[in-house]
Amino acid sequence: MTQYNKPTDRPVRLITIPVSHYCEKIRWALARLEMPFVEERHMPPFHRLATRPAGGESTPVLITASHNLIDSAEILKYLDSIAPEESKLYPKDPTERQHVEELVNLFDSGLAPAVRQWFYFYAFSQAQLIQPLWCEGVPWFERIFFPVVFRWMRSTVFQMYTINAESSKVAHQSIYQIFETVENLLTDGRTYLVGDSFSAADLTFATLAAGVILPAN
Repeated sequence: MTQYNKPTDRPVRLITIPVSHYCEKIRWALARLEMPFVEERHMPPFHRLATRPAGGESTPVLITASHNLIDSAEILKYLDSIAPEESKLYPKDPTERQHVEELVNLFDSGLAPAVRQWFYFYAFSQAQLIQPLWCEGVPWFERIFFPVVFRWMRSTVFQMYTINAESSKVAHQSIYQIFETVENLLTDGRTYLVGDSFSAADLTFATLAAGVILPAN
Protein backbone atom coordinates (compact mmCIF):
# COMPACT_ATOMS: atom_id res chain seq x y z
CA MET A 1 0.00 0.00 0.00
CA THR A 2 1.31 3.45 -0.89
CA GLN A 3 2.51 5.47 2.10
CA TYR A 4 1.69 9.17 2.15
CA ASN A 5 2.96 12.04 4.24
CA LYS A 6 0.47 13.54 6.64
CA PRO A 7 -1.12 16.78 5.44
CA THR A 8 -0.10 20.18 6.72
CA ASP A 9 -2.45 22.99 7.74
CA ARG A 10 -2.03 24.44 4.26
CA PRO A 11 -5.12 23.77 2.10
CA VAL A 12 -4.65 21.27 -0.70
CA ARG A 13 -5.34 22.38 -4.27
CA LEU A 14 -7.98 20.53 -6.27
CA ILE A 15 -8.03 21.02 -10.06
CA THR A 16 -11.45 20.20 -11.53
CA ILE A 17 -13.88 20.50 -14.39
CA PRO A 18 -17.11 21.87 -12.83
CA VAL A 19 -19.51 19.23 -14.18
CA SER A 20 -17.25 16.17 -13.82
CA HIS A 21 -18.76 13.40 -11.69
CA TYR A 22 -15.24 12.14 -10.86
CA CYS A 23 -14.47 15.61 -9.48
CA GLU A 24 -17.67 15.68 -7.49
CA LYS A 25 -16.59 12.43 -5.82
CA ILE A 26 -13.45 14.12 -4.50
CA ARG A 27 -15.26 17.33 -3.49
CA TRP A 28 -17.62 15.24 -1.37
CA ALA A 29 -14.78 13.21 0.16
CA LEU A 30 -12.87 16.37 1.10
CA ALA A 31 -15.99 17.93 2.58
CA ARG A 32 -16.71 14.76 4.59
CA LEU A 33 -13.16 14.75 5.90
CA GLU A 34 -13.45 18.48 6.65
CA MET A 35 -10.08 18.93 4.97
CA PRO A 36 -9.47 22.49 3.77
CA PHE A 37 -8.98 22.75 0.04
CA VAL A 38 -8.87 25.34 -2.70
CA GLU A 39 -10.72 24.32 -5.84
CA GLU A 40 -9.42 25.51 -9.19
CA ARG A 41 -12.08 25.03 -11.87
CA HIS A 42 -11.41 24.99 -15.60
CA MET A 43 -13.49 24.47 -18.72
CA PRO A 44 -12.36 21.81 -21.22
CA PRO A 45 -9.82 21.91 -22.82
CA PHE A 46 -8.27 24.67 -20.66
CA HIS A 47 -8.06 22.26 -17.72
CA ARG A 48 -5.02 20.60 -19.31
CA LEU A 49 -3.00 23.79 -18.89
CA ALA A 50 -3.37 23.21 -15.14
CA THR A 51 -3.26 19.40 -14.94
CA ARG A 52 -0.25 18.75 -17.19
CA PRO A 53 2.26 20.65 -15.00
CA ALA A 54 0.99 18.51 -12.11
CA GLY A 55 1.56 15.29 -14.06
CA GLY A 56 -1.99 14.58 -15.16
CA GLU A 57 -4.14 14.85 -18.27
CA SER A 58 -7.67 14.72 -16.90
CA THR A 59 -9.34 15.83 -13.68
CA PRO A 60 -9.48 15.63 -10.74
CA VAL A 61 -5.90 16.37 -9.71
CA LEU A 62 -5.11 16.86 -6.02
CA ILE A 63 -1.96 18.80 -5.21
CA THR A 64 -0.62 18.51 -1.67
CA ALA A 65 2.51 19.96 -0.08
CA SER A 66 4.47 16.77 -0.78
CA HIS A 67 2.96 15.10 -3.86
CA ASN A 68 0.32 15.18 -6.59
CA LEU A 69 -2.45 12.64 -7.11
CA ILE A 70 -3.98 12.34 -10.58
CA ASP A 71 -6.68 9.66 -10.28
CA SER A 72 -9.93 9.82 -8.31
CA ALA A 73 -9.53 6.28 -6.90
CA GLU A 74 -5.96 7.07 -5.81
CA ILE A 75 -7.12 10.33 -4.24
CA LEU A 76 -9.84 8.50 -2.26
CA LYS A 77 -7.27 6.08 -0.86
CA TYR A 78 -5.02 8.97 0.08
CA LEU A 79 -7.86 10.74 1.88
CA ASP A 80 -8.73 7.50 3.65
CA SER A 81 -5.12 7.17 4.83
CA ILE A 82 -5.27 10.55 6.59
CA ALA A 83 -8.89 10.37 7.77
CA PRO A 84 -9.76 9.89 11.45
CA GLU A 85 -11.05 6.44 12.36
CA GLU A 86 -14.69 7.53 12.40
CA SER A 87 -14.45 8.88 8.84
CA LYS A 88 -12.57 6.08 7.09
CA LEU A 89 -13.79 5.27 3.59
CA TYR A 90 -12.35 1.75 3.42
CA PRO A 91 -13.16 -0.95 6.01
CA LYS A 92 -10.43 -2.57 8.09
CA ASP A 93 -11.89 -6.02 7.51
CA PRO A 94 -10.01 -7.45 4.48
CA THR A 95 -13.09 -9.10 2.97
CA GLU A 96 -15.20 -5.96 3.27
CA ARG A 97 -12.36 -3.81 1.95
CA GLN A 98 -12.02 -6.04 -1.09
CA HIS A 99 -15.77 -5.75 -1.72
CA VAL A 100 -15.60 -1.96 -1.46
CA GLU A 101 -12.66 -1.84 -3.89
CA GLU A 102 -14.51 -4.09 -6.37
CA LEU A 103 -17.59 -1.85 -6.27
CA VAL A 104 -15.53 1.33 -6.62
CA ASN A 105 -13.83 -0.19 -9.67
CA LEU A 106 -17.21 -1.21 -11.12
CA PHE A 107 -18.60 2.29 -10.69
CA ASP A 108 -15.43 4.05 -11.91
CA SER A 109 -14.87 1.88 -14.97
CA GLY A 110 -18.49 0.92 -15.77
CA LEU A 111 -21.00 3.43 -14.45
CA ALA A 112 -19.05 6.68 -14.93
CA PRO A 113 -18.17 6.18 -18.62
CA ALA A 114 -21.72 5.01 -19.36
CA VAL A 115 -23.25 8.06 -17.69
CA ARG A 116 -20.88 10.30 -19.64
CA GLN A 117 -21.72 8.67 -22.99
CA TRP A 118 -25.46 8.70 -22.36
CA PHE A 119 -25.59 12.24 -20.97
CA TYR A 120 -23.35 13.89 -23.55
CA PHE A 121 -25.13 12.26 -26.49
CA TYR A 122 -28.28 14.17 -25.58
CA ALA A 123 -26.81 17.26 -23.89
CA PHE A 124 -24.30 18.22 -26.57
CA SER A 125 -27.06 19.13 -28.98
CA GLN A 126 -27.86 22.07 -26.67
CA ALA A 127 -25.02 24.52 -26.13
CA GLN A 128 -27.22 26.50 -23.73
CA LEU A 129 -27.37 23.44 -21.48
CA ILE A 130 -23.64 22.71 -21.54
CA GLN A 131 -22.49 26.31 -21.05
CA PRO A 132 -23.51 26.72 -17.39
CA LEU A 133 -22.25 23.22 -16.57
CA TRP A 134 -18.82 23.86 -18.06
CA CYS A 135 -18.43 27.50 -17.09
CA GLU A 136 -19.48 27.62 -13.43
CA GLY A 137 -16.61 29.06 -11.42
CA VAL A 138 -14.02 29.03 -14.23
CA PRO A 139 -11.80 32.05 -15.09
CA TRP A 140 -13.56 34.80 -17.01
CA PHE A 141 -11.45 34.43 -20.15
CA GLU A 142 -12.43 30.73 -20.42
CA ARG A 143 -16.11 31.67 -20.27
CA ILE A 144 -15.60 34.18 -23.07
CA PHE A 145 -14.19 31.50 -25.36
CA PHE A 146 -16.99 29.01 -24.73
CA PRO A 147 -18.92 29.65 -28.00
CA VAL A 148 -15.77 29.00 -30.05
CA VAL A 149 -14.40 26.13 -27.97
CA PHE A 150 -17.72 24.30 -27.73
CA ARG A 151 -18.05 23.70 -31.47
CA TRP A 152 -14.60 22.14 -31.58
CA MET A 153 -14.94 20.25 -28.29
CA ARG A 154 -18.23 18.68 -29.33
CA SER A 155 -16.56 16.85 -32.19
CA THR A 156 -13.50 16.01 -30.09
CA VAL A 157 -15.52 14.63 -27.18
CA PHE A 158 -17.77 12.54 -29.42
CA GLN A 159 -14.72 11.01 -31.06
CA MET A 160 -12.71 10.59 -27.84
CA TYR A 161 -15.48 8.78 -25.98
CA THR A 162 -17.13 7.08 -29.00
CA ILE A 163 -20.42 8.87 -28.46
CA ASN A 164 -23.18 8.10 -30.95
CA ALA A 165 -26.75 6.84 -31.01
CA GLU A 166 -25.74 3.20 -30.69
CA SER A 167 -23.21 3.75 -27.91
CA SER A 168 -25.75 5.82 -25.97
CA LYS A 169 -28.17 2.86 -26.06
CA VAL A 170 -25.46 0.50 -24.86
CA ALA A 171 -24.53 3.01 -22.15
CA HIS A 172 -28.13 3.19 -20.98
CA GLN A 173 -28.23 -0.60 -20.68
CA SER A 174 -25.00 -0.56 -18.66
CA ILE A 175 -26.42 2.09 -16.33
CA TYR A 176 -29.56 0.02 -15.83
CA GLN A 177 -27.55 -3.14 -15.08
CA ILE A 178 -25.33 -1.42 -12.52
CA PHE A 179 -28.35 0.19 -10.86
CA GLU A 180 -29.89 -3.28 -10.70
CA THR A 181 -26.73 -4.62 -9.05
CA VAL A 182 -26.94 -1.91 -6.41
CA GLU A 183 -30.66 -2.52 -5.90
CA ASN A 184 -30.00 -6.23 -5.33
CA LEU A 185 -27.40 -5.38 -2.67
CA LEU A 186 -29.93 -3.21 -0.84
CA THR A 187 -32.86 -5.63 -0.95
CA ASP A 188 -31.96 -7.07 2.47
CA GLY A 189 -32.65 -3.67 4.04
CA ARG A 190 -29.06 -2.61 4.63
CA THR A 191 -28.26 1.09 4.81
CA TYR A 192 -24.86 0.93 3.15
CA LEU A 193 -23.51 -1.08 0.24
CA VAL A 194 -20.83 -2.82 2.32
CA GLY A 195 -20.82 -3.37 6.05
CA ASP A 196 -22.51 -1.10 8.56
CA SER A 197 -20.89 2.24 7.74
CA PHE A 198 -20.54 4.70 4.87
CA SER A 199 -17.69 3.75 2.55
CA ALA A 200 -15.95 4.67 -0.69
CA ALA A 201 -18.47 2.41 -2.46
CA ASP A 202 -21.43 4.52 -1.31
CA LEU A 203 -19.62 7.76 -2.07
CA THR A 204 -18.57 6.65 -5.54
CA PHE A 205 -21.97 5.32 -6.55
CA ALA A 206 -23.83 8.39 -5.28
CA THR A 207 -21.62 10.90 -7.08
CA LEU A 208 -21.25 9.00 -10.35
CA ALA A 209 -24.99 8.26 -10.52
CA ALA A 210 -26.02 11.86 -9.83
CA GLY A 211 -26.00 12.75 -13.54
CA VAL A 212 -28.75 10.20 -14.08
CA ILE A 213 -30.86 10.84 -11.00
CA LEU A 214 -30.36 14.64 -10.83
CA PRO A 215 -30.96 14.94 -7.07
CA ALA A 216 -31.89 18.29 -5.59
CA ASN A 217 -28.92 20.58 -4.75
